[in-house]
Amino acid sequence: MCAAAMTLAVLMVASPSSAATPHVQASSATRQTRCDSPGKVFAQKVIVAHKGKKGLDSITLFLVCRPNGNVGIVDHEGKSYQDLDDFRANNEILGEDDEITLPRDFPSVDTSRELELMTVSGKTNSIASWVWWLTGGIALVVFTSGGGTLWLRARRRTARASASDDVMATPSATGE
Repeated sequence: MCAAAMTLAVLMVASPSSAATPHVQASSATRQTRCDSPGKVFAQKVIVAHKGKKGLDSITLFLVCRPNGNVGIVDHEGKSYQDLDDFRANNEILGEDDEITLPRDFPSVDTSRELELMTVSGKTNSIASWVWWLTGGIALVVFTSGGGTLWLRARRRTARASASDDVMATPSATGE
């Protein structure tokens, strides 16, 4: 993993890298996650606020232009991610209590843009989200099937009661 990070560092030195501009202003609403220079590597500093620690930290994420034109994210350990959501769900660098501040259009490699920053959690708990959905789904099925069973049972009782009333009424009507 260190070898991959070192290779990316060498690529960064060999090719011009673009860092974020220091001022914060509104950016365009479009997200550019495409790149016209396959193999080019950009460095993006990300501000990290660790819960329980005073002060801020920073990490560098590498934005790599892939041959298919998409921009990939590589951390300093050499692990690759498809996009910001993938990074937040699968990185092993940050915790759920950490907050990261980065450009709103991340992972854009457009160096001519004006920056607007956003702050999000450093890691999402992917297990907790599907556990809640699974638990909710199971509860919904149980309540729906339980309610349906009770309704069907009450309907059958009503049908049986009216059928037995019809059977008792029929012989007395024919006996007259």
